[in-house]
Amino acid sequence: MTLAKIFSARAGLRVIFFTAILALMTPCAASDELDAAEIRLACAICSMGAYSDDESYLMRSILTARGWQIEKLSRKNNLADAKAFLVSRGNVKILAIAGTESLKDVEVDFRVGRVRLSDNTTLDANEKKADDKLFVHRGFRDYADVVLGDGLAERLKTSLAKNPRETLYITGHSLGGSVATIAAIRLADSGVSKSQVKVMSFGAMAVGSRALAAAYDGKIDLTRVVMKGDVVKKSLRVLGYVQFGKTLEYRQSVTSDHLEHKMAVYLDCALRDYLNAGGSLRYETQSKDNTPIYVAPIFLVKGSFHKTDKELVLNALNDSLANHYSNLIFADEHYIELKEKKLADEDFDEYVSVAKSLRCKYVLIRILNAKKVRDAQSGEKLVTLEEIFLDNNGIPLSMKTSGASTENLTVLEAALLGSSN
Repeated sequence: MTLAKIFSARAGLRVIFFTAILALMTPCAASDELDAAEIRLACAICSMGAYSDDESYLMRSILTARGWQIEKLSRKNNLADAKAFLVSRGNVKILAIAGTESLKDVEVDFRVGRVRLSDNTTLDANEKKADDKLFVHRGFRDYADVVLGDGLAERLKTSLAKNPRETLYITGHSLGGSVATIAAIRLADSGVSKSQVKVMSFGAMAVGSRALAAAYDGKIDLTRVVMKGDVVKKSLRVLGYVQFGKTLEYRQSVTSDHLEHKMAVYLDCALRDYLNAGGSLRYETQSKDNTPIYVAPIFLVKGSFHKTDKELVLNALNDSLANHYSNLIFADEHYIELKEKKLADEDFDEYVSVAKSLRCKYVLIRILNAKKVRDAQSGEKLVTLEEIFLDNNGIPLSMKTSGASTENLTVLEAALLGSSN
């Protein structure tokens, strides 16, 4: 059987996202650089998962598979079409609020009238320029009230009171991040301890006045993750809205050509931040396959990845593989670059021989490529990972291909999409 026939045997592009990362969510507050990076990554995953696209659906599927309980919160009225997910496991709850998706959400964004925090009334005409009033963005306030409605606020408050070790992270991107801030203010005003509620927003707009910022800067634990070049975070300053909380600035990777405000860009930076802090995508599970497998070097098509991405991608692929198999022997050579993807059966003979000498039952061959999409208006690429299992006599047993486009993802995210399948 030729490799060309093997390659065409299975080419499904349905993939799953970041299985390993889901084990990183921990119940304790961040205590050092790596812990903080873990929390940011977990919140970034949930913030992206709060949206309605295919990648977000896959993230939620993996959360469920990893033992996380997911409650969909969908509340719609004349004020907002609120969408959120409450993700729970052990002493951790993550309330992830969706960003702008629908026309109703756009209406919320542009409902910029300033209302008092306490009674939801609009400022008087002579107070329009007053920055000593506790006013908030009407649209964000309405959305937060809808999200926390139907008894959710009381339910969260009761759960936190019963279990002092429980921590609630409220997170979201753009509109979702702004709403998360007001939701935390609401819980703080109802008596919930600052130590139990933490906000992690991504590219969020300011929610209220200078007086509001001064009043709640020490009352809620807010971390604002912002992207250098993201203009959305500054969009309401002209109307007197002021940011507060701790600020962490990300810088988009040189290999990404997406708009800085996109959640995929924030997730990409959170992932790189975590890996660069010493994090690993490996996790422990009892369901690993114990079959002895020899893992050949990855065949990497030359020019597929920028030097800043190459090692991250290759290490992450090996980490993900180790999450599924417990008896792996990796080749000394990490990867082999090819000028183009042309391989013959005999190219794998040396790895088959090594596998047999090591008493491994199978050989795994992986071919990684990132190819520009023809006629694409931007620098869009299709990233594919082909995996071929051979027995120790060199007979092909199975092959699968996973892939993802960089149209809505970064190169790193697209490469990892297929690694956990």
